[in-house]
Amino acid sequence: MIRISNLETITDSNNIRETIPKLMQKIQPVLEKRKQLHAKYSRKADDKTLMYTVSQKEDGELNKKSNVVVSYEKFLTDIAAGYLSGTPVYSVTCSQEDDKKKLLKELFDREVGDEEYKTAMELVIDYVTGFNDDTTEHHELVHDLLELTSCYEILYENKDNEIVYSKYSPLSTVALWDYSIPANLIALVRVWDESDINDRIIHKCEITDKNGTKTYSITENYKEVTETDNQNHNWGDVPAIAVETDYAIFEPCEDIIQCFETLIKNIRNTFQYNDTDCKLKFSGYMPENPITTEVEVKDEEGNPVLNEDGTTKTKTIVNEARKKEDEYIQKALNLYVAEGGDVDWITKPLDSNGAVETLKVYTNLMFQLAGIPNTSDLAFNSTDLNASAIDRKFYIMNMMTASVISKLKKAYQRRWKLIFERINLKKNTKFDARDIDIDLPKNLPANNDEVIDSMLKLQNILSEQTIIEKIGYNYLDEKNKKDSEAEDNMLANIKRMKMLEAGGADIGETTLQEQTGKDEINTMKSSDQIINDVQNNTEAEQEKKIDDKENSTNKEKKDKEDK
Repeated sequence: MIRISNLETITDSNNIRETIPKLMQKIQPVLEKRKQLHAKYSRKADDKTLMYTVSQKEDGELNKKSNVVVSYEKFLTDIAAGYLSGTPVYSVTCSQEDDKKKLLKELFDREVGDEEYKTAMELVIDYVTGFNDDTTEHHELVHDLLELTSCYEILYENKDNEIVYSKYSPLSTVALWDYSIPANLIALVRVWDESDINDRIIHKCEITDKNGTKTYSITENYKEVTETDNQNHNWGDVPAIAVETDYAIFEPCEDIIQCFETLIKNIRNTFQYNDTDCKLKFSGYMPENPITTEVEVKDEEGNPVLNEDGTTKTKTIVNEARKKEDEYIQKALNLYVAEGGDVDWITKPLDSNGAVETLKVYTNLMFQLAGIPNTSDLAFNSTDLNASAIDRKFYIMNMMTASVISKLKKAYQRRWKLIFERINLKKNTKFDARDIDIDLPKNLPANNDEVIDSMLKLQNILSEQTIIEKIGYNYLDEKNKKDSEAEDNMLANIKRMKMLEAGGADIGETTLQEQTGKDEINTMKSSDQIINDVQNNTEAEQEKKIDDKENSTNKEKKDKEDK
């Protein structure tokens, strides 16, 4: 965490050429660590580089210098991010008890919204989260936080006055905090390089604070650059959220991962040597040619080079005749040695069982230090393992990541505070982001039957909204569907009553229960609107009947003419 007490001096146009280089010195070590973490996660793979190493040369010979890539860093990070990034649930909780409302008003001068306020706030949340694809955004933020120790998000209004929130890459972004307790976010600093068609590199620095976003070109002597997308001004606060931790989820077990890879590589090399590279041992056999030979050293013109004593200078080289002899021996179908002689391979001994057990120890240590259940465990993959048992296996992981999730939830609360304060400023409303309850569920295989049974047992205790959301459905969507169904039923019943009345039936004394089978029907339309809809539908049906009759008559007439 980088703390600064004099942010105003950094963005002062008179000191910008001195303050930004000093700021770069503070943030570069942080960015360098994150680049190293990303290199461990991706194994330096990108859109141009493969993650794995090519193990074969062009001539088919094994490349002994190739590394063994066992990307546990990526596996552990992806598993943890997938588990923690369930779809966020945002619900509005407003107390409707008069005593509590009165107490909040007297003690904190806080107005508690009514049901209409709650509905309006939920509609805003649904619209904003749907527009910004909140589920994907949440997963990417969690992944950045676990892999790169931080996650950042910027808020702005687009040209259609819609509030957009989008993540910044931790590889190029660092947050600045003040010295308050708890620390307050005072700025986001983003640095990146741009290149034109001529490969000219331009270094840029972007600072976002409560006054908005300013971009500077480091290459062009820290000149301020006007960007087309820097429109996030007048928010009253830094239009961003930031979460920073000290280490990635795979950092505690990185040494074990390296030991695991080294052992795998050693085992591979040993098997490879014993299979194709081991040497032949001869006893009772002597080669015809020596392994080396002496040759004269000659100058550029081809004349022999002489030593100080006048003798011809020589050097030792590998005897080509010996190399051919060894090749003949390796390809020969039969080998002949003297009496008592023998031919054997010189191999390296390898304790396979011991190596496998060591690999298992390394694997268990990796999962344990990362706080992630060992997914290769046979018990974990048992068919008898239900959702509750799997949840218990993830208990340690919940403990290990509790701090991360709580920080992320606090950041989301700040996000909604910024959004609703922006809406209040522009639309003169009185939304309070403290009324939003944020739940960040986990991704676990759910036994729907168990969940539904549990919720139904609590239906006399919990509200319908709580039960519907716990089962995994959107309360507003389901409520609107139920209201629509009730409205359709009422229209159908009114239509049926009019038909009966037109047929001479006396329905004046029938009750709502007798007509619909329900004691109450909820609808958003008034009685006059419903009756008008019925009349319009009846007229439309009558017109359709007349048209159908005319079409039928015309068809019969045409058939007669054809005959």
